[in-house]
Amino acid sequence: MSSSNVGQLVPASAFTYTVCLRARHPAMDLAVLTETLRLDPDHTWTAGEPRRSQSGAPLGGRHRDSYWSCTLPAGTLGAGLIPLEDFLRQQLAQLARHRELLRRVQSDGGEVSLLVELSAGSNLTLSSAMARRLAELDLQVEFQFAAD
Repeated sequence: MSSSNVGQLVPASAFTYTVCLRARHPAMDLAVLTETLRLDPDHTWTAGEPRRSQSGAPLGGRHRDSYWSCTLPAGTLGAGLIPLEDFLRQQLAQLARHRELLRRVQSDGGEVSLLVELSAGSNLTLSSAMARRLAELDLQVEFQFAAD
C-alpha cells in the first residue's frame, strides 16, 4: 500500500461487508432486544436452556449465558452501495435511541458488540468521530476478514 493511501477510508466499491449486532449476558433474557429493536435474531438462546446444534439436535449441557445475534438490515449491501462508515453511522444513530436498554444489557457482566465481516484484502480506517460514537454506546467492535 502506498503512503498516499494511509488513513483514507476505502470506498465501499472496493470491498463487501456484513455487520452483526451481538449481545451476551450471564442471565438476562435477551428477547427484549428482539422486541425493542424490532430485529429478528439469527441466533439466540437464554442462559440455562439446553444446548442444541443449528439443526436442533441436542448437544448436551446447558448454555452458561444468554446470547443474541442479528445481521443488521442492509449490512450485506456490499460493493458500491454505501460506505461502511456511513452504514455504521446510520446504525449507531438507531442504537443510540435505545441507549438505556444497551446499558441495562451491559450491566452485571453483559456486553454488546458489533462484528464487522469484511472481504479479504480490505483496508479500513474508522474516523475518530466514529470511534467516539462507538465509545458513547460502549460497543466493542470485532473485525473479521473473510478468506479468499
